[in-house]
Amino acid sequence: MNYKLTLLIIISASLVLGIIYIVIIPPWQSPDEPTHFEYAKVLAEGDPPWAPHPRPELQQKIIVSLDRYDYWRYVLVEKPSPLPLTFKTTPFLFIAPSQIGKNPPLYYWLAAQVLRLSSNLSIESELYRLRALSLLFRILTVAFVWACAAEIFGRYSPICPAAAGITALLPQFMVIGTSISPDPCVDFFGAVAIYLVLRFQRTGFTFRRILILLLWHGLGLLINYKFLILLAALPGIMLIHLCRQRPRAFAFKKLILWSGVFIVILLMAYAGLVWYFPRVARIFIIRINILYLTLSSCLQGKTYFPPGFWHWFHAELFKSFWLKYGWLKYELPLFFYLVLKIASLIALAGVGLFLGRWVLKKTKFSEQARGGIITLVFYAAVALGAYYLFWGLKGTNTTTQGRHLFIVMPAWAILFIFGWSRFFPSRYEKGVSNSLLASFAILNAISILCIIATYLQ
Repeated sequence: MNYKLTLLIIISASLVLGIIYIVIIPPWQSPDEPTHFEYAKVLAEGDPPWAPHPRPELQQKIIVSLDRYDYWRYVLVEKPSPLPLTFKTTPFLFIAPSQIGKNPPLYYWLAAQVLRLSSNLSIESELYRLRALSLLFRILTVAFVWACAAEIFGRYSPICPAAAGITALLPQFMVIGTSISPDPCVDFFGAVAIYLVLRFQRTGFTFRRILILLLWHGLGLLINYKFLILLAALPGIMLIHLCRQRPRAFAFKKLILWSGVFIVILLMAYAGLVWYFPRVARIFIIRINILYLTLSSCLQGKTYFPPGFWHWFHAELFKSFWLKYGWLKYELPLFFYLVLKIASLIALAGVGLFLGRWVLKKTKFSEQARGGIITLVFYAAVALGAYYLFWGLKGTNTTTQGRHLFIVMPAWAILFIFGWSRFFPSRYEKGVSNSLLASFAILNAISILCIIATYLQ
């Protein structure tokens, strides 16, 4: 089948699937939707992106809508009477009563432009409009997962449609991708960043291309602080690229030169941010300070890890990567997670098999393909390591949300298909890819039925 037609089919299927999720999940039943909506609405009503302020009257309207759509029952708290007037006094929501000052403003500014298209809609209609915006970013992410796979294996490889397809069919990816949140937007920027790296590895890094890459990372940071993960990964990406250069020896001078250029550009950009938008710069200082305090507390033995903590943390992270919905209060039957663990271990073993053969120089892949796969493995390792550093080391003060790993979604999807394919001859690669795609379709159908059953009770 023509690859363009296949891509169009996957994109269309993603759109239909996203609409289904938008419809079956009641308003305000995705993590932090009320506070994300408030931030966008405040900007739509005229507050500048660099100095927004919470509005109690807007919060009161949202709380009325929460009550109208049975929010209290779904999050398993008693309905307050009378209704609270602000998020800070709202049961369950008071834990994180605002996103203002917590997240950078670029996504919310984009969402505000969507809300400004019409000013006479109900709050619920505006909510669904922003969910549709999130779906758009999700569909674009699916397309760039395909593009990333094509840079490594070629556009006609069966891994391309399979990786894009399982991305769209990953239940949690679509649940978060159809909610009001900066996550779909920052995940899209993450997918494009990985695509640019893979493409420049193939075509060559020039000063202009490096500037484009850094500019894209800068925009990503203005969407969500999680983009610091990809920014921190760039020196490693640079090292991988320089190590692959042949027949010249490894150029330490070039590494030092480009590292210096990278640091200077980063410092100049941050200095400008601090000078002109100090409240935005404060967000990154706070996040880095949280990481520092977490690490220092752990190293000083001040973090409490109760018996069984790490087992619980691993299990909940795994579940929330595949599917935990309704503010992480509902999940699939345990049997499905067991099957998913086995499937994930097989994929991991396949990637490990490739790495072993790569070390022994016995792989049959081209130099370009090997470099691309190593790059994806590096991105996956950095994202997972950053998550454990920031969230895992907090001990009992943490939460487990696998959605934070979606910022490197091309790595997870492509490596999953690739890992499975290592156990079969290359002539079966298409069959393996299609079988995994069909399995994800079944998983997604089961997930949709579980979600519908939950909210119909």
